Amino acid sequence: MRRTIITAFVALLALAVASSPTHAQVLGDLGGTWIVTSWESADGEVNSEPQRGLFVFAVTRPDGGSYSMMYVNTAEPRPRYEGDELTDEEKLRAYDSLTANSGRFTIEGNQLTWEAYVAKDPNYMADWEENGQTADIDTDGRTLTLSFTSGVWDGMKATFRRPMAESN
Repeated sequence: MRRTIITAFVALLALAVASSPTHAQVLGDLGGTWIVTSWESADGEVNSEPQRGLFVFAVTRPDGGSYSMMYVNTAEPRPRYEGDELTDEEKLRAYDSLTANSGRFTIEGNQLTWEAYVAKDPNYMADWEENGQTADIDTDGRTLTLSFTSGVWDGMKATFRRPMAESN
């Protein structure tokens, strides 16, 4: 009886390990370019037609690599301006509507942690090595979902797809 229970436990454990993605699979599936397709707020409100956003992950180490992200952080398109000289108000609207940062990332299990080395926001990048954000990863190589577990996006969820030939 005891042998049967142990055998069943080992079989279930092997099945669980075989069905869950490995660290290498997660890294391999994450690498490359991703376009934002939806944002979900912490209270469950979904924006399935977000403005442009591009996240790039370059896997350069066994545990991670470098990333770069830029996205429009408003529901409306970024305001355009006229002429060659921008007013201070136009500069402020353009600056406020864009989030941009790049740095390093690591993967542990299915958790992504990134730290911004350079960022549009000088206060954010000033905290290099202390500005880490984390998210749980779910990806099949074509679709990526990040469920944020810390930082400014805690409780939010973003979904991405690989870029296609169409322009967006």
